[in-house]
Amino acid sequence: MLRKLLVTALLQLLLSGRSLTLLHAQPPNVVFNRLLDKGEFPSQTVYSIARDRQGFIWFGTRRCPVRYDGQSVRSFLFPETYLITGMAADSANRMWVASDRRGICRIDPHTLRLTPILKAPKTTGYFYESSTGEGWFSTVNGVGRLNLRTHHVDYYSFRQTTYQGLKAKGFLEDKQHRLWVIGSDNGVFRFDRRANRFICVLGIDCPDPKRSQQLYLSRGCVDASGILWIGAYGHGLLRLDPDTEQFSFFKLPNEPNRITCVEEGQDENKKRVLWVGDENGLLVFRPEQRQFFRLTNMQAAPFQTNVLYRDSSNGVLWVGTSTGVFSYNPQDNLIRTITLPTSLVRQPVVVKVIAADPQDTTGQTFWLGLSHTGILRWHRPTNRFSLIPFPRGESEAMWFQQTATQLWIGLRNWGYKGDGVIVYDTRLHRFVDTPAGKRAGTLFSVPFVDHGLIDRQQRLWVGNNDEGLQVLDMRTGKPLPYWSDSIRAALHRNNNFLTGLAIDATDRIWLSTYRGLYYVAEPGHRFVWADGAQPTTKLPDDLATNAVLAARNGHVWAARWGSVTESLPNGRLVTMLTARDGLYDRENRRLAEDQEGTIWIGNFDGLHSYNPINKRFLRLTANDGLSQNTVTAALYMHQGTELFIGQQNGIDHVDVTQLHRRTSLPPVVVTSFHVHEQERPIEPTRPIQLSRTDNAFSVDFTTLRYSRLANTQYAYFLEGLDERWNYSGASHRAYYTNLDPGQYTLHLKAADSFGNWSQKPLLLSIEILPAYYETWWFRGLIVLLVAGFLYGLYRYRINQLMRVLHIRNRISADLHDEIGSSLSGIGILGTMIKQNLPAEHPSGSMVERIVSEARHVSNSLDDIVWSINPNNDELSNLIARINRYAAELFEASGIIYQISVPDTIQHLTLPMEKRQDLYLISKEAVNNLVKHAQATQASLKISLEHQRLYLEVRDNGIGFDPNAETERNGVRNMQMRAKNLHGELAITSVPGQGTSLQLSFPVLF
Repeated sequence: MLRKLLVTALLQLLLSGRSLTLLHAQPPNVVFNRLLDKGEFPSQTVYSIARDRQGFIWFGTRRCPVRYDGQSVRSFLFPETYLITGMAADSANRMWVASDRRGICRIDPHTLRLTPILKAPKTTGYFYESSTGEGWFSTVNGVGRLNLRTHHVDYYSFRQTTYQGLKAKGFLEDKQHRLWVIGSDNGVFRFDRRANRFICVLGIDCPDPKRSQQLYLSRGCVDASGILWIGAYGHGLLRLDPDTEQFSFFKLPNEPNRITCVEEGQDENKKRVLWVGDENGLLVFRPEQRQFFRLTNMQAAPFQTNVLYRDSSNGVLWVGTSTGVFSYNPQDNLIRTITLPTSLVRQPVVVKVIAADPQDTTGQTFWLGLSHTGILRWHRPTNRFSLIPFPRGESEAMWFQQTATQLWIGLRNWGYKGDGVIVYDTRLHRFVDTPAGKRAGTLFSVPFVDHGLIDRQQRLWVGNNDEGLQVLDMRTGKPLPYWSDSIRAALHRNNNFLTGLAIDATDRIWLSTYRGLYYVAEPGHRFVWADGAQPTTKLPDDLATNAVLAARNGHVWAARWGSVTESLPNGRLVTMLTARDGLYDRENRRLAEDQEGTIWIGNFDGLHSYNPINKRFLRLTANDGLSQNTVTAALYMHQGTELFIGQQNGIDHVDVTQLHRRTSLPPVVVTSFHVHEQERPIEPTRPIQLSRTDNAFSVDFTTLRYSRLANTQYAYFLEGLDERWNYSGASHRAYYTNLDPGQYTLHLKAADSFGNWSQKPLLLSIEILPAYYETWWFRGLIVLLVAGFLYGLYRYRINQLMRVLHIRNRISADLHDEIGSSLSGIGILGTMIKQNLPAEHPSGSMVERIVSEARHVSNSLDDIVWSINPNNDELSNLIARINRYAAELFEASGIIYQISVPDTIQHLTLPMEKRQDLYLISKEAVNNLVKHAQATQASLKISLEHQRLYLEVRDNGIGFDPNAETERNGVRNMQMRAKNLHGELAITSVPGQGTSLQLSFPVLF
């Protein structure tokens, strides 16, 4: 027995070792992505590929250089260049281009302007920047060295031959920073920097006869160990050790060996390979096995590979060909499809069940249950399939359960004959009869055993969708009478179909049904409705459940119609995922859990995953690599790190570990900046200033991830305007218009298809400059102009007033000196004439009247002169005059009087017109009082209240009727003057009770 075990173990080790060997000897299982459709490139032929320091990928096409940002291309058509065979970005991120028509050109990273370097020859190629910052390029006579700062060129000529074309096909630099030139037909040269010359170490120009042979070489690479690999026409792949200068060739069997380029990389298992391009496509060379493998799944039509470039920052391999560009991103190998061989099983066929074979300790062998014909044993390292036919070909595999040496298979026998459960002995490699297996298929009316599991007590639980659950003792095959027919009938009444079984860590059996979740409670084997543990208001809208999963933490997940729920062991819901969370289909059919606790959900619209810890919800579809969006047949989690999906004619494999360890997104970059739809060059690191009329701009941005996972999401936020992030989905343009002048900061970020957002958003500082009329200096100038204008008006008004005052003074003086003296003279002459006339002279009365009128006119003139005089503008002077005038009349008439004037109005001034009107009103009132009132007492009061001046004249005379008709004009004149003052005049008088005159008018301080 011991000897037998040792032999078995040795065989397994040998098989395991053989498997590993076969694994490495197989062509890589990788998927290349065709970059763009025809028409987006200016030319489909690509000769060179480079990456700049921002992360943009550049392609040298047959027509011109092209910049690629992962979504669109920018072509540099003018000036015309043609045949771009070499490009490189320097430390300032300037892209240097070697062309056939314009020689060496430079593209500015900010203005994106292509400028030829006039000192370089017209025809150049294969530009390369060395670690010393020098630019090297090929010419028809040899090679040139370009000083990137001064543009000085040094030339190194090669021996001229019959070969027509560029004399070098590329430049390499080994780990010791020695420069190597790949001569087109002269050989391989090493640059001796001290001697400033090239030394041929292999080829027709080599001085060593043993190393002198005619070689036509193509592009090459330096691998991680420092070895040079170069394509050699007719000789295959050249390996050259730069230290020992030892070389060897590796030829493709039965091939013309027209290798065009080579690049080191890794396969899907991170094993070292050499990618080799030739005139017929792309190959893989495994140096350890010294074997070539041609890749045949890139495209149907043949193509020539011109250049290979591997981006060391992310491992992406770029392939430039005669029909466009292909890329392989290792991160895109998240999902791989394994196709079933058509020679083994009739197709179409669906993989319904997947399980690992526990007898393979390497974990590389799996059982695949099919929708017809039988089951497959798949050895993953060799991709070898073995068919084990069903006893009846019309059977459909529904579930697997495994013991030490037996594989239990639940079936649907569509012929309605045969067993519902069959057992395959994995040691004897044949189907065997077991009591439980034979009996399980007879428990239901038809041989449909849709569900099954084996618990730790060696009980076989089997279920039929329509007829419910049965339990058997696996040793004896006898059914265990846990439930009566009536109990089972009650559970499945009203089409409450059984849709799934699961067992948790406590050996509790869970059932998924169309009425929700149940579990079998012990002791007593009672069916308990788990969904009844919470109020109906918290239950899903549809309780129908298609699958149940017992998670490692003891919680139970249910895939339902319209939702996926998480419940505690007592049935209480803690999580409910719906379309609002990202479920794209209502019919959720499959569940699985990985080692991180992430729940995987399969439905008719993709593969979904939910992490209960960080609440991250993801969705994978055919765009991400699934063979189809329908994920309803089978989900199997292998060792918690690999998810297998049953599909039609094959299976999909998801590397869950790789998904959880997604690399961070590359930084967000600006691809273009437009102002009023016109592109404008910018430097993202410097503030962007826009004029007031340029306040409508758009920014195109992206993240340079170059992945075929096409679900990149974008968001932007303008600090200074927006209050929150704008999530624009797949649109990567931010647009703003009619911005006010000021400082703004535009935040840009992106997320990959797994919901990972940029850790550090890109910030653009944008300043909208104010228009000239919005600037502080313009506003200050306007204030000064207005102030100057107002001051000018003020000075003009003051000058006018002073001029008026001067005129008034002159008029007052002229009236007083000329007219006043003349009237005084008339009065004096009249008085003298009257004195000399006899008493009864007929002219005496006339002379008397002349003297009286002269005096009256003189007094009136005196009032006018007083009013005109600017020195009398103050109200105090007017009051004094009124006071004096009234006092003289009252005293002359023997009237007792009282004059009241407050001191607060003594400093007020009144215009000349108002002063004249006020004086004449008061004078008329006093005159009337003295002449007609026959009063013994009188009062005159002037007051100021609420910016109104009040004048009141009162007496205790005989009074009069104010409404009586009269020919006198005194009252009418006073009313007119009060109107001129914008005031009110009120005369109150009753015959025999005196008279009161009240005047009020507004005054301004």
